[in-house]
Amino acid sequence: MKHILLINAEGVQAICLARSLRKQGHRVVGFCNHKMTSGYATRWLTEKHLSPDITLHKEEAKAFLFAYLKEHKIDLIIPLADDGAEFLSRNKEKIESTFDLRCAIPSFDIFNVANNKQLLMELCEKYTICHPKTRELKDGELKEIAEYVGFPAMIKPNFSQGAKGIMSVANMQELEEKFPCIHKQFGTCTLQQYVEQPDYYYNVMLYRDKKGNMDNYTIIKIRRYFPLKGGSSCYSETVEHPFLLNQCKVVLEKLNWVGFADFDILEDKNSGELKIIEINPRVPSSFQAAFAAGVDFGKVFLADEFDNPMPKFDYEVDKQVRWMGLDVMWFVFSKNRFKCKPSWFKFFSKNVSYQDGAWNDPLPMLVGMLAGVVKYMDPKFRKSKLKG
Repeated sequence: MKHILLINAEGVQAICLARSLRKQGHRVVGFCNHKMTSGYATRWLTEKHLSPDITLHKEEAKAFLFAYLKEHKIDLIIPLADDGAEFLSRNKEKIESTFDLRCAIPSFDIFNVANNKQLLMELCEKYTICHPKTRELKDGELKEIAEYVGFPAMIKPNFSQGAKGIMSVANMQELEEKFPCIHKQFGTCTLQQYVEQPDYYYNVMLYRDKKGNMDNYTIIKIRRYFPLKGGSSCYSETVEHPFLLNQCKVVLEKLNWVGFADFDILEDKNSGELKIIEINPRVPSSFQAAFAAGVDFGKVFLADEFDNPMPKFDYEVDKQVRWMGLDVMWFVFSKNRFKCKPSWFKFFSKNVSYQDGAWNDPLPMLVGMLAGVVKYMDPKFRKSKLKG
């Protein structure tokens, strides 16, 4: 039995990962920053601890983690959100040597290239990997940068979670007006070619093991997402896409990445070209799709981290996965609520599963719905998600 700690375990991805690890016979501890979350509500966590929010209170969260590790046996730490992943990567060597454990994250020199949107685009450009035209914005060079990227375009902070700080600009005047405010709030930014996408986008989950093998993957076509202008998946289908898979494999190979990575890819509505937008260097909220497709990344993590034989799974397509709490929000705000296919009202099928719970673990879905409504009632949250 291994003792495994999930930090940022408040998200829905904690449910399926904890379920996998528990079924393998391991003890699974979750650090959550709030009780009113799907992750905290799941029955699959062996232990649950309220920890300081690492986004808002980094030093307090660090002290909390170190105090826990000093008193309790942990063999492996897996991060489930961006800030936790960055913190763990920055402190990987110190934590591993001090507490005799392993951190499921690459070292920071590698992690930073994937996490920094500009550095990732530079790598894609260098190796002719599909990506949108992108340049770092600098005072005094806005005109030259805009001429390369073109309009319409998107101002994107190099480091941000979700859609925070992203703004569209239609011309030079808007770029000059909006850039200073975004730069002041978020730091370095890029100007990125606007991709007019259809009503879907792709997500590729891929694991590159210590030997450089990338046999286990999941590709989903995200057909509904919330917020409507670009957000998290609330309905997706597992698919095959050899070109996308190969492009993502090349990125991880060039990075010398070891571990799990999650790619977001847009398709240009006019040209049909595919564009890698970013890598989430941790497990995403749509993680349940992998398990629905028969790919148990929980077993992959354990095999690679502890030098056991790597499992190979039979990947299944046409598996539908819903995030019910978020899909309710989509239904409320979308004009296509009665036109979508398959029907929004198709709740049960052997091919349908849910990111935020199941019949044998229903509380996360209920808690998640309530927390989502409360969160969306906050005007600041709505503004951060819907502006631009």
